[in-house]
Parts: sequence; C-alpha cells; structure tokens
Amino acid sequence: MYRDNLEATFARAEQLQRELDQAQSQSEQDKQRIAALTAQLAAMRQALAQSPRPQPAFQSFMYASRGTTVLVLGILSIVLCSLMGPIAWSMGTEELRRIDMGQAPPLGRSSATAGRICGIIASALLMLVGGLFVIGMLVAMGHHHH
Repeated sequence: MYRDNLEATFARAEQLQRELDQAQSQSEQDKQRIAALTAQLAAMRQALAQSPRPQPAFQSFMYASRGTTVLVLGILSIVLCSLMGPIAWSMGTEELRRIDMGQAPPLGRSSATAGRICGIIASALLMLVGGLFVIGMLVAMGHHHH
C-alpha cells in the first residue's frame, strides 16, 4: 500500500467508525447497517494491521551525511596531497561518531569509513615522507659541514 492509499484507508476507517457510532446512537438501530459497517471496519482494521507502517519519507537528522565528502577528501589525500590525510581521518572519525549517536544518516557509514582509512594511509605516508625529508636534510647538513 502506498502512503497516500494508507492515509486514505485510515481516513475511511475513521469515517466508518463515525457512521457506525451514529447508526448505533439512532433510536431505530438499523441493525443491517451496523452489521455491514462493523464488517467493513473489521476488514479495514485487519488490512491496516497487516500493512507495513509508513516510514517517514525523510527522517531528519541533526547533521547531513558527510560520508561522500570524507571519501573524496580521503582519495584526494592519497592521490594529490597527503596534507588532506589528517583532515579526512578526523572528519571520518567525527562522521562515524555522529552516525553511531543517531545524529547523521547511517547510509554514509561506508563512505566515511573508506575515506577515513584513506586519510589514515595518507597521514602515514605524510609522516614517512616527512621523516625521510628530515633525515635527508640532516644527512645533507652533515655532509655540508665536512
């Protein structure tokens, strides 16, 4: 059942209940009408009980998903610029925390995780390259002084 059909069915069930109440309150007590309305209402309640509860079309979260942003930053940190690595790492960690707390949509989890991992790799490469650079400078300075 589509959302609109479901709402229409709920509205019709309420209408039937009002008609049933009205028929029961009238002095002549139209027994046939009461029986028909009762049967219709029972059938409708059964259909409603079996139908899945409508999920809200848009569940609101405190924050929009940043999973894709984290993933793009993570990939760029490996491909272009390792300096983006720590940013992707920290943003990914924060995004996963928000998802776990229900503040951000869970659909961004895989992208945030992948971007965070890329950020960690880029950060490690950055430290490695930085370390090699420092060692290289020290060696060069050592050779310079002789």
